[in-house]
Amino acid sequence: MNRPTGYDEATAFTGEEFESISLGGHVCIIKQAKIEQTKKTNKDVLIILFDIYEGEQKDFYKRLFDRKKEGNADAKWQGVYRQLTDGNSLPFFKGMITAIENSNSGYKWNWDESTLKGKLFGGVFGQEEYQGNDGKIKLSTKCRFIRSVEQIRKGVEVPEIKKLAGNSTNYSAPPSDDQKFPWDD
Repeated sequence: MNRPTGYDEATAFTGEEFESISLGGHVCIIKQAKIEQTKKTNKDVLIILFDIYEGEQKDFYKRLFDRKKEGNADAKWQGVYRQLTDGNSLPFFKGMITAIENSNSGYKWNWDESTLKGKLFGGVFGQEEYQGNDGKIKLSTKCRFIRSVEQIRKGVEVPEIKKLAGNSTNYSAPPSDDQKFPWDD
């Protein structure tokens, strides 16, 4: 076998470094915010890049990014929340802004997304399904909802798994002999 290019410089992945974000509530801090347009409908979407602000998983997304950056110069920041800003999404957008205002004493939204940098919010983390490149249904953990920091500190319930349309896999029940979970292959 020939030595692959970059072998000596590569960081060894042993599995010990793997950390996953815990489900439920986390106090988060906004690292960057920007407005973009959706590709299909050209509607405004507020994109927030965030990290965990306190607790055992403080700086979770920074650690994840740094690890991925070692092996891939094009690594992307994984702590991302997207919120459409108008139409049927307007109540959710306003709820998100209200939660951010309530989490940051004296802060008042002024329609300038750059003022969101450094602001705290409460993130409710849950799992959602996605279809992998191999065609199999898999689970990822994401910030599903934004709430006030106060709500997070009081405690929030873990949301139910957000399923892909048409999938009826029951993740809470143990698999029977003839049932396999998507990750069993």
